Amino acid sequence: MRNKQWFTVLELMVGIVIFTLGFLGAYLLIQSANNASIRSRDEIIGANIMREQIELLKNMRDTNWLQFRTWDSIELAKPSTVIDSTLLTNTFYTIANNYQDTKPLRIEKFVLPSLNQNDVVQEFQKSDSHIRLCIDSLGRYTHDCTGSNRKTNYASFMKVESLVTKNSTTNTPIPVDRAHKITVYFMSLNSGYRLSTMSTIITDWKNQ
Repeated sequence: MRNKQWFTVLELMVGIVIFTLGFLGAYLLIQSANNASIRSRDEIIGANIMREQIELLKNMRDTNWLQFRTWDSIELAKPSTVIDSTLLTNTFYTIANNYQDTKPLRIEKFVLPSLNQNDVVQEFQKSDSHIRLCIDSLGRYTHDCTGSNRKTNYASFMKVESLVTKNSTTNTPIPVDRAHKITVYFMSLNSGYRLSTMSTIITDWKNQ
């Protein structure tokens, strides 16, 4: 009887272990599928937002030509005293639709020490963060997080850099006149930290 009792306890323990392993495997599989779904959703949202910001910048350039302004002129949202300035190289900006006829673009300049994770997350977590994306009452992504606009775990911004090429013979850098390299960044804090990028070049191609 004593041997049979121990055998029963052993069978119970083995059954519990097998059940736990099976449950854990199923949980990890579901968790992995959920994380993959979140990543795919974030990649689609990020790609669309980055493309939109590049198009906004190109539209701004084209509007400058139509209004006889310098091709890379910008109208900063803040400070309001700065009306007609130009894009500065090695500078970070946010750009978004302002959904207003008088000032259709919202462009803000801000300081970011570096692109490492700590600096980006610290900027994101500020109460007056420049880079955080919010959703307005019409379901549109915006950098305006005031009022009833709902905060998200997304952020976006861009960096303006000088466009430089190289002499193929001497391998020396050659700055390209009337051109900027634009890199747009999209950050997601859903299921971890991810920073995606998309780059383009804008030029004063009508006057090249």
